[in-house]
Amino acid sequence: MSIEAHSKNLIANLTSTLKELSDSSNLSLDKAFDRLAAEWLGYELPEQQFIDGSSDKGIDFWFQSDSGFDIYQAKSHELLADGELDTSPFDKEGVTDLQRAKNFLLSDAPKTKNEGLKQLRHHWQHAIDSRRESPESEAIIVNLGLVVLGNGLTSGAQQDFDAFSETLSTDTLTQDVPVHFAVTLFAIDDLVKRRWRMDNRSWKDIAGAKKDYVDLQPENPDDFLQRKSTAVFYCRAYDLVKAYEEFGYQIFEPNVRCNIKMSKINAAIRASVQSRLGREEFRFLNNGVTIICKGYAKPTTNRPAFRVTEPGVVNGLQTVFALQEGYRDLRGNEKEHFEKSCYVLVRLLQEKSISDIRRMVRATNTQNPMQPRNLVSNNIEQILFERLFADLGWFYERKQDAWDAYAADSRRWRTLPGKSKEFFQYNSGGRPRVRCVDNELLAQCWLSFVGFSEEANHARASIFGNENWYDFVFLHTPNQHGVDFNYNFQEAREASTSSAPDPSLMLAAYLARDFARAVVPSQRITREASIKRLGIDPKASKEEIELKLSTDTEYVLGQVLAGMSLLFVEFLGLILYRFVPNEVNRCGARVLSSRSFRELKVKQNFEEIASVVNSQDFDQGDLLGVSWWAFRHCLEELVGGSWLTEYRQARSRNRFIYSSETRNKLQKGLQQLHQYTQRTQLTRPWAIGIAPPEGLFGFFSKSLGKT
Repeated sequence: MSIEAHSKNLIANLTSTLKELSDSSNLSLDKAFDRLAAEWLGYELPEQQFIDGSSDKGIDFWFQSDSGFDIYQAKSHELLADGELDTSPFDKEGVTDLQRAKNFLLSDAPKTKNEGLKQLRHHWQHAIDSRRESPESEAIIVNLGLVVLGNGLTSGAQQDFDAFSETLSTDTLTQDVPVHFAVTLFAIDDLVKRRWRMDNRSWKDIAGAKKDYVDLQPENPDDFLQRKSTAVFYCRAYDLVKAYEEFGYQIFEPNVRCNIKMSKINAAIRASVQSRLGREEFRFLNNGVTIICKGYAKPTTNRPAFRVTEPGVVNGLQTVFALQEGYRDLRGNEKEHFEKSCYVLVRLLQEKSISDIRRMVRATNTQNPMQPRNLVSNNIEQILFERLFADLGWFYERKQDAWDAYAADSRRWRTLPGKSKEFFQYNSGGRPRVRCVDNELLAQCWLSFVGFSEEANHARASIFGNENWYDFVFLHTPNQHGVDFNYNFQEAREASTSSAPDPSLMLAAYLARDFARAVVPSQRITREASIKRLGIDPKASKEEIELKLSTDTEYVLGQVLAGMSLLFVEFLGLILYRFVPNEVNRCGARVLSSRSFRELKVKQNFEEIASVVNSQDFDQGDLLGVSWWAFRHCLEELVGGSWLTEYRQARSRNRFIYSSETRNKLQKGLQQLHQYTQRTQLTRPWAIGIAPPEGLFGFFSKSLGKT
């Protein structure tokens, strides 16, 4: 797909992505854009590196490396009246913010009550102190970035930006330590290009033209070593930069990592090419790049470069990514010097030169730690899960961006013979929906389903990195819910069966999470509906509106529900463990056969099912619909009591929602609801069919028996 076509798709989906992130994380749209901008720029930051709240000193998020700091200000407009993005140019406010950020760093004793800024200042002072103690003090490199969700800056703001950039041409001395500032503007086109590079999985260049080769030029046309199907030479770093800019992640496809994040190592590489000496000595300071390919043609008189067909960087992708980042930051003559003087060692191997490419990939990727999920992506249990999910009609993504690689050429995917990308798609005449399950998100959902949503919510990345968690999720089947062990992981693990969980039940947990995200209206819709329902004047002050909304139980319930998708998955698991305690691990197929789950499994029509469930116009025996309204009923009881006061006072509302105290109260609420329905008919549309003496659990057991 060309950059133009990709741009239209990305921008069209950007509004919904921002709204979804805003709703799920309880963030305003501008703060949601901060998170999205950081992700698209390649950062994976903890929450404490986002500067939320008042008096941010012009800083929205930051990243520290050994060489210095990356400081960013992100700007977005309010949505247009029709709810779409406003991509008009931005004024000089962002430039002023970067100037404020610089002044904050250079100030001797800045006053701030913002906890995030206090932490940044602590790291900044430590960096200064450590350099001051060094006999040869190196400059701290500070990259200032302005990210705007629009078409650049107005002409006046661009002039201010260029003038500010000029003031940074010489280093600044602070506390006897030199500081080198640089500034970069990222407009929406820049973000789209970066995202295109992340998403590209076909042999087409950024213009959309079919192309499957790159040219890699040795320092001298005859200066290389060759043996059989391999070659070793010092390659122009600029050729690798061009290859990445032209094809993006496609040149990394054979690597077990399918995603690049900013790290201290690639930040160091990026910093090293900022100086002329660093560029000239780069070849001696870097381990080099290993590339496999279908074939290559040696340099000739007319073409002084290797022409490499379908190249795949299996080691050194961080080097290539960082070189491109470093080259982008250079200006004028410095870029020319990079193109002429920066070289990197390249090992070029044709596919036939090595018997097991996967073994080489794992053996050579040691410079930068890989994401834990990718290290186990070729484990036998992961391959088996891939096949078992394929039997359910779903593609199991056992490493990052695996679907994109599979869809580009399914014939190369040896573990799924006889399948094609169409097999995993549902097409009702419009854009096909891909039935693809991400194994990291699946692990998070399954962990929630069996009773550990707090860990799933706050430590998702640790599931694959922690051997005990991984073993529990993929190689054991819990016989009881986590609440039965007072959420003690070790006890739950010891009481589990040493066999892999049922893929059907895991898929049900996965679908339940996405359903919970779809069934809750966005916070904007909830807010507007509440203002209209309560008769609040929309022109009143923000404080007055918020005060009136805060007393409305339905509005507060909508706010709380927006961040509870994994908690609903845990609630669903608790229901199943309660009403079929001895069969829960064998009822996956029956769960997926119930009305709503059956639709979601095949069509992924979450919005349609959410609408039906919200209207309470679903089949009496619908497991998902009744479970959702039982969940809402229990939560309404909490919101109507002292829990709401504790929620409002909590330092982190997200952590409070997933605390054992909240989950225990929901569990007790579920038990009380069951006991009530054993005695009395609940007069709710969703509860038709739930009757004494069987009650709620008996109703579910009977419903599953009928499917």
